[in-house]
Amino acid sequence: MAPQPLITICITHFNDVEFILNTLYCLQKLTQNPYKVIIRDNNAKKKNYLKLKQGISNYENVELYRAENFKLKGSIGHGTALNDLVEKIDTPFGCLFDADFTFLRKNWDATLMSRLNDKVKIIGTQISRKGVEDFPFMVGMLFETKVLKELNVDFRSRDLEKGEDTGWELRGKYLNAGWEAKVIELKNSRFYKDGPFKDFLGVGEYYLDGDYEHILGSHFSRGSFLGAAKYTKNTSFIYRLPAIGKFFRKQRGKRDKKRWIELCYNIVQKQT
Repeated sequence: MAPQPLITICITHFNDVEFILNTLYCLQKLTQNPYKVIIRDNNAKKKNYLKLKQGISNYENVELYRAENFKLKGSIGHGTALNDLVEKIDTPFGCLFDADFTFLRKNWDATLMSRLNDKVKIIGTQISRKGVEDFPFMVGMLFETKVLKELNVDFRSRDLEKGEDTGWELRGKYLNAGWEAKVIELKNSRFYKDGPFKDFLGVGEYYLDGDYEHILGSHFSRGSFLGAAKYTKNTSFIYRLPAIGKFFRKQRGKRDKKRWIELCYNIVQKQT
């Protein structure tokens, strides 16, 4: 009999099949504790849903369900999905992952759990948004389930102009309740050129406790749109052309996605 899961990892799918399959591979190779994965399909294209369904067939600890006729998009759609996923967590610890994020260090789960204590109840990836750099963001985070559920966090966005994007309630509710958080430092490959993803544009690299010799995780960024937005800054003019630029951004995104997944695989292989 398989041991009872200690961690539930939640992921929202919206046309991110290859990214999610990469994450599942990394989790299988690098996770120390028993875990399960719940994936909510946010009414993605049917062919992508079926491809993901086929792709997870080799994983006994992965559950996929589809939100039929779900029409909400963007931040509000993602936040609604996270609310639903959090309700399904029934293990002592939970995780929220973006589809194009993965941890890349062996025993990542035990490493993060060891940072939790009587005061620190959540640990996760830093965001570069001004004013919230000191609190984890949902790119990749681990938390004590009981505390998160007691706080009754609503992950839906509210007023984007005020910075109330997906998960905006998290920081205030934790800190107001007297809890503390630990952040996994973000380094953006657009500026940071000492990490394994230095040749990519706008990829997030994450490091814990100032250990820049060993990457902890990575975020492709804008995975659902193949990086379309990030290729408009500090790149060749061809990516910014009104009509044809979108085509070239998409092609670059496809190439970079393939390269990013290959590099994730290589990093994992060196540890197994």
